[in-house]
Amino acid sequence: MNRDPVWISPLVALAVLALAVTQTFEGLGVTGAFGWRVATVRVEVPPAYQNVDRALESRDRPPGYTHVPDPFSFSRGDPAPVFRPAPRTVAATPVPANPVLTAIVWDNDPRALVRWNGREWTIREGGLFDEFQVMRISREQVTLRRGDATLVLHRRNLGE
Repeated sequence: MNRDPVWISPLVALAVLALAVTQTFEGLGVTGAFGWRVATVRVEVPPAYQNVDRALESRDRPPGYTHVPDPFSFSRGDPAPVFRPAPRTVAATPVPANPVLTAIVWDNDPRALVRWNGREWTIREGGLFDEFQVMRISREQVTLRRGDATLVLHRRNLGE
């Protein structure tokens, strides 16, 4: 058998509702939402901030739109100004330097070391590196193709 009184739950709910309604009305009364007079306290602004306080209290003036045509009128007026962007100067893209042949390893499967774009490449005949195709590697030179252009890299002598 349940011995709890049935009236406690509704009583607690009514107390919580009354508290919420009371706090809501007090908050609205303080803000002046009901048209009641609210006693405000004037705070004295320090002299250093008085200019800022006056600027905040002054109302902004609407900007003057004297030269703006009415977009809804169909009368002919001054033609709308045409926006013409300033001409751009296009900087010429720098032409990349040619690859530099640094070494040739000559044996049954010849290879070469090439410096290109700040990187060392180990290449072999028929291979590709970056945008170049390796056509031929001989004892003295390496022949590369980039698109339709053929580029021959020569081995530098130690005395140079």
